Amino acid sequence: MGESLANFAAQCFLSAVFVGAAWVLAWRLTPEPDRPKSRRWLRDWSLKGLLLPFLLWAVMNLGVSWELQPFMPEIQAVQNKGGNWFPIYLRCLANGLFILSSYWAAVTLGWAVYRTSLGLQEQPRKNFKALCWTCFVGLLIPALVALLIGGWPVLGLAAAIILVPIAAYAPGILAPPKRPPLYTRAIGKMKFGKYTEAEWEIIRELENCEDDFEGWMMMAELYANHFQDLPEAEQTILEICAQPKVTPSQVALALHRLADWHLKLAGDPEAARRALQMLCDRCRGTHLARMAQLRLNQLPATREELREQQHGQAIPLPALGDQLDQAPALESELDRRKAAVLANLCVEKLTRAPNSVPAREKLARLFAEHLDKVDLALEQLGLLLEMPGQPDSQRAEWLALVAAWHLKYRRDEPAARKTLERLLRDFPKTPQALAARRRLQLVETQHQEQAAKSALRPKTIRLTDGGTSG
Repeated sequence: MGESLANFAAQCFLSAVFVGAAWVLAWRLTPEPDRPKSRRWLRDWSLKGLLLPFLLWAVMNLGVSWELQPFMPEIQAVQNKGGNWFPIYLRCLANGLFILSSYWAAVTLGWAVYRTSLGLQEQPRKNFKALCWTCFVGLLIPALVALLIGGWPVLGLAAAIILVPIAAYAPGILAPPKRPPLYTRAIGKMKFGKYTEAEWEIIRELENCEDDFEGWMMMAELYANHFQDLPEAEQTILEICAQPKVTPSQVALALHRLADWHLKLAGDPEAARRALQMLCDRCRGTHLARMAQLRLNQLPATREELREQQHGQAIPLPALGDQLDQAPALESELDRRKAAVLANLCVEKLTRAPNSVPAREKLARLFAEHLDKVDLALEQLGLLLEMPGQPDSQRAEWLALVAAWHLKYRRDEPAARKTLERLLRDFPKTPQALAARRRLQLVETQHQEQAAKSALRPKTIRLTDGGTSG
C-alpha cells in the first residue's frame, strides 16, 4: 500500500510539472494584449482536456456495477477475487494521469507554437523556423529513445521533449530585448554646434524606444537652449508628462526644467508659475508638490522683479567699524521712485511669504536709507529679530543696523547705546559685538573729554566797582 501511495504521489508531481510548464510557456508565447483571452482559453482547455478525462478515467476503473466493470483488467481481476484492489487502482490512476498530462501538455504547446508562427514577418519567421528545426534535429534522438523505451503511452513525453525548448526560447527570438538608446553621437554633434544633425540623431534613437524620458528631455532642451523655440520645448515637455509610463519624479524634473527655461530664456515668471502649479496639481499631497509649492512662493511676481533679481546688486556690507553711524547704503544712486517700486515688490512678496527674510531685510533698508521712514524700517528689523530659527550672526547684524540707524537718522544716542549694550550682552563673540564695544568706548571717551574741557574753561568774575577780573 505504501509503495502504491508513493508511486501515486510521484506521478502526480510529474503531471503537475507538465501542466505548469505548459501553462507558463503558452502564456509567454502569447502577445501581451491577448493574454487575458489566452488565460481564459487555458482555463477552459484544462477543464475539458485534462480534468474531465481524468475524472472519467477514475470512474471507469471503480467498477460501479456488475454491468459496468473496471476498464483495466488488473483491477477487475482483483475485485472478482475479493482482494484489496485499491493499491492497483491507485497505480492505474497515476499511470492514466501521467499519460493524460503529458499528452495534454504536448497538444497545448504544439497549438501555442503553431499559433505563434502565424502572422510573423519575414525576419522573425526565418528566426522562428531556424529555432524549430534546431530543436527538432537536436532532440529527435532523445525523443525516439524515450518512445522506444516507453512505447505509445509516452508519446506525449517524447513530443514535449522537442516542444518545450521551442516554446521556451521563442519569446527571446521573436521579441528580443531592446537595447537602451545611446545619445553619444547626438551629444557629440551638439558639442560641435551641429544642432540640426543632433536633432536627427535623437529622433533616430527615439524611433527604437518611443517612451525614453532622457531622449525626449534632450530634445526639449535642444529646442529651448539652441533653437530658441520655447513653445516647441514646452509642447515636448507636456507630451512627456502625458506619457503613461512616466514616473512622478520624472514629471517633477520636466516641469521644473520648463520653469527654469521660462525664467532664464523668456523672463516670464507667470509661465514658470503655471508649470509649477501643474506639478502641484498632478502630485497633490506628495513631497514633490510641497517642494514645487515652496519654489512657487519664492518666484518673483512680475517681470520687473525678475530682472532685478537677475541683475547684479550691491551687497550690503556689515555695520562694522568705529563709524557705526555711517550705515552702508543698499544702492548708491537710487532715487525715491525706484525705491518705492522696489518696496512695493517686497511688500507683495511678503504677502505671499511672510517669513521671507531677504525680502523683509531689503524692505527695512529701503525704508531707512531711501524713503526716510526709519520707524517703519526699525519695525521690520524688530520683526526679524523676533523670528525664530535665525542664526546669531544674522541677529547681531540686525542689532548693529538698529543702532546705526538710531545714530545716523534719528540722532538718538541713548537708544543706540541701549541697543549696543544688548548686542554686547546677547552676542558677545560676534564681530558686531567688537564694533559695539569700540563704539561705546569711543562715546565714553568723548564724554570724558567734554567733561574735562568744561572743568578747565576759565571763569569770568564781575567786580562790584564795575571792573572785571579774570
